[in-house]
Amino acid sequence: MTQEAQRFTISVLNDMNQQEFVDAIGQVFEYAPGVAANTWDERPFETVDALHEAMLQALKDANREDQLKFLRGHTDMQVTPEAIAAMTPDSQQEHIAAGFDKLTEEQQQRIDSLVKSYKTRFGFPFIAALRGRNATEILALAEQHLGNDSTDMELYFTFTEIGKITRMRLDKLAV
Repeated sequence: MTQEAQRFTISVLNDMNQQEFVDAIGQVFEYAPGVAANTWDERPFETVDALHEAMLQALKDANREDQLKFLRGHTDMQVTPEAIAAMTPDSQQEHIAAGFDKLTEEQQQRIDSLVKSYKTRFGFPFIAALRGRNATEILALAEQHLGNDSTDMELYFTFTEIGKITRMRLDKLAV
């Protein structure tokens, strides 16, 4: 069984050393295995919910510079077939399920313009949980948030969306 397909019980995760723990769930926060590493000391976790909350809290407790570094480590939302093909498997699935692989060129340009404007305005990429939403809903969400004038509110929104994304990913790995 490959590591991506393997699921761990919370008990097994609690018994892992730090490197095993990071190897097992470090990809939950894409490009940031340090979130899992920073959470390891909080063991034992009674539930997957408690583990996820601790992981989110580790990110929220980081100083603003580290939070922004984490967010800036993500690419802008990509909507071209070539960009989607280059994503991690989880991101590919999420983009395809939202219909981003079937956008017209005009839709691609509109989303690209919005996410670039968002990044310019707030200093980090527009991040939204795609599962359960289609491209039209994501477009409306980006337009709505681009009109916001509070970076703190956008950080709250972004961390809420990251919470949704990471919980879906954690659920694939832990029971």
